[in-house]
Amino acid sequence: MDHASLSQLVSELFLAIQALGGYEPPAVAPEIHQVPQAFIQQEFCSRPCSFRALYDPVRGVYIDEAFDLINDPLARSILLHELVHHAQAVSRRFESTADPCVRYNRAEAEAYLIQNRYLMSLNVAHRVAMSGWFMRCRAEEVPEPKKS
Repeated sequence: MDHASLSQLVSELFLAIQALGGYEPPAVAPEIHQVPQAFIQQEFCSRPCSFRALYDPVRGVYIDEAFDLINDPLARSILLHELVHHAQAVSRRFESTADPCVRYNRAEAEAYLIQNRYLMSLNVAHRVAMSGWFMRCRAEEVPEPKKS
């Protein structure tokens, strides 16, 4: 995807994040890296993993170059999910949560919620399941996904 088209898409996704999650679009968007999935796994996983996208607060968003961000709404929702993490970081939304495990879980729960709201807004039947992704903290600290 060319740089201008990707920049336009990112702007549109931040407007969707604002509408669906209440985050103001950030003054500076993260850098978006479309790379092979093997690069993501090599760079960010300490063991075999299935990550196809992730947000790094310093380096930006990494997303599998095989995704068709123009024609596939599920692929776009994955990029949106990672952009939610950027909005969370910029707004410092979960910074007051001391425990990093709880902070991570809360941020993920919200990103999945906004991602599913986005898919619903496009009338896409597919939903992203949140089960199985929680980092395990103490059982009483693992948040329940919000119901919408």
